[in-house]
Amino acid sequence: MQRIAIVGMGQIARSQHLPTILADKDFSLTAVVNPVALPDALDIPLFPNFDALLASDVAVDAIAICTPPVFHYEIARCALKAGLHVLLEKPPTLTVSETLELARIAKEQQRTLFTAWHSKFAAALPMTKSILREHDFSAMSITWQENNEKWHPHANWFWDSVGFGAFDAGINALSIVVSVIDKPIFFKSAELNIQRQRQAPVSAHVAFSFPDPEMTAEGYFDCGYQGQNETWTIEWKLKNDAKLLLSEGGALLQYDGETLFKLPEIGPSSLNREYPAIYRRFSNLISQGISEIDTAPLQLVTDILAYGKRTYGA
Repeated sequence: MQRIAIVGMGQIARSQHLPTILADKDFSLTAVVNPVALPDALDIPLFPNFDALLASDVAVDAIAICTPPVFHYEIARCALKAGLHVLLEKPPTLTVSETLELARIAKEQQRTLFTAWHSKFAAALPMTKSILREHDFSAMSITWQENNEKWHPHANWFWDSVGFGAFDAGINALSIVVSVIDKPIFFKSAELNIQRQRQAPVSAHVAFSFPDPEMTAEGYFDCGYQGQNETWTIEWKLKNDAKLLLSEGGALLQYDGETLFKLPEIGPSSLNREYPAIYRRFSNLISQGISEIDTAPLQLVTDILAYGKRTYGA
């Protein structure tokens, strides 16, 4: 059993990482690192920062880093150097180069580093990938819109220069795309809508390209959505003229309107299946003594944020 600590106890850590670890036979939660006391006290040691945990006599084998991404690299670097296995909540770091350096350190230290893209574990992805291999596509369209304040209340760091804005959620769509298509995808152009006094976009229209110039792809990403119907869909127009629609973040798959796969529970509760799968994978990686690192979604987002055209709204 791996003794694990959660570093950063925000919304996603409380709703997903904590209950998943507590229910997982391969992990034992031995510490939490968080700058403020938790509203629901756990009967385990709480440390104000990661250095305090390392300086203590609490035994830890692994950590799950759930802080804002600006802190991921330094915490992970210190953890790997201290001989700990590391799970990185998405996005793994601010830049691809930081993730690659962590991969180098993990190999050097013979520790496991796992970039845990939770949407890659969505239930309908294996069937989606199989269909796309059998029937290639000519066009792809992403619609990813949600209410950021609902999912991450008061997380003002989203809008800083080191935040991802609409792509904190939108990167989930891109992690799905790179998992299910067997071809390179590139940033082509983007329009980024940035509200005044903020640095990161609240919404974005993005065009993508492929090595085949006849193939097209576009995406609309919005994390300031205020309507009733949050949307997490990816649609492919197949070369046989059929339409393949992956919706509910990967919980529902339809082929020309016919349901091929549907989880019994649709919506936020589908995450309850993704995070147990993440920790099963983390445990397997540790037991095999290997890492699993995927920087492709992060590369797409950093390209978009670097080269997208900015417009500033009220």
